[in-house]
Amino acid sequence: MRETPPAIADHLDRVRRANRRRPVAVVEAFDLTPNMRRLVLDELEPDTDAPPRPAGWIKLHLADPGDGRRSHGRAYTVRERVGGRIVIDMVRHGGLCAGWAQRARTGDRAEISGVRDGFRLDWPPAGEVLLGADETGLPAIAGILAALPPATRGTAWLEVPEEADVQPLDAPPGVTIHFLPRGAAPPGRRLTRALATAPLSPDATVWVAAERTAALDLRAHFEARLPLTQVRTAGYWRTASGSVSDDARPS
Repeated sequence: MRETPPAIADHLDRVRRANRRRPVAVVEAFDLTPNMRRLVLDELEPDTDAPPRPAGWIKLHLADPGDGRRSHGRAYTVRERVGGRIVIDMVRHGGLCAGWAQRARTGDRAEISGVRDGFRLDWPPAGEVLLGADETGLPAIAGILAALPPATRGTAWLEVPEEADVQPLDAPPGVTIHFLPRGAAPPGRRLTRALATAPLSPDATVWVAAERTAALDLRAHFEARLPLTQVRTAGYWRTASGSVSDDARPS
């Protein structure tokens, strides 16, 4: 029998570990801002104590209330992972997982799989950074900003539902953060305009996570101006009849 090359074997092992479901228990659940809820989860069977790469994500698996034999998984960014505990910040909107998070109490159980890589570009970025996200991508941007080398320069544009959803973020002194409360504007409009008119360095690394249509528009904009290896955009959700659906990442 032909042996599997080491590189492929390592890849398959990472895939198996990322797909393996593990139990978690709720330690805390509280509203971080009016439209963001934080969950602190205890990993009951941790697969590693290594911190995730910036924007790394897990899937949260919950039983279907209409059929307990099936479960549904939704993707959420790991905001922090320390001492066997995972912190995730979840937008308060419709959907199975968001509803469960709203009702969650200490000791409630669920399952997760992951952590999977989320940044998917050279790390750390070689030049300036241009980052953008709506509220669904805000936890990922927060993790990226906190992990950037201190000398990094650049800008982050963050669209949130309202002024009260602005939150303090750690970032290198050379990275400027702009929050864009959208109010009555359609999701993604203010973010798209800000990023499309932002100054763009030829060595910039661009990373965007937002509503699917906005992400696709921005992908076309940046890929026409920069090498593809410097651009990553992801649609974390899509509008459905004008409302937010459960996280549909990755795309």
